[in-house]
Amino acid sequence: MNLLDGVSHLHQALDYHIQRHNLLTANLSHIDTPGFRPLDLAQRSGFEAALDTAMAGTDPGHLPMPGASGSRFEVVIDQTTPAGMDGNAVSVDREAVKIATNQLRYDTLASLVSQQLNGLEWAANDGRVG
Repeated sequence: MNLLDGVSHLHQALDYHIQRHNLLTANLSHIDTPGFRPLDLAQRSGFEAALDTAMAGTDPGHLPMPGASGSRFEVVIDQTTPAGMDGNAVSVDREAVKIATNQLRYDTLASLVSQQLNGLEWAANDGRVG
């Protein structure tokens, strides 16, 4: 077990939420685009995600195999929102709630990362602050 495993998992969660935030805010820019369906970010799991991670290389010096994205996330179309007369399904209220919820989760994770790193700093300094 690596000393920074806990922080590494939190780092991946932060990556997910920042990428999702960018995608959700981009949905708002398409509020007047006819036929636009809002997008969201889903976390990939199972064999496909493990295979992509393995193909991306285990060492930063390795070259990834062609077609290996290494991403654990995929963009999906949000089919749960009804489309208007022009086919656009972006709802300002719905997207605002998603953005606010995502921001709250991001802030919570950032606080957890900070606490974990402070604890590691405290341990590295033999219990002395600073």
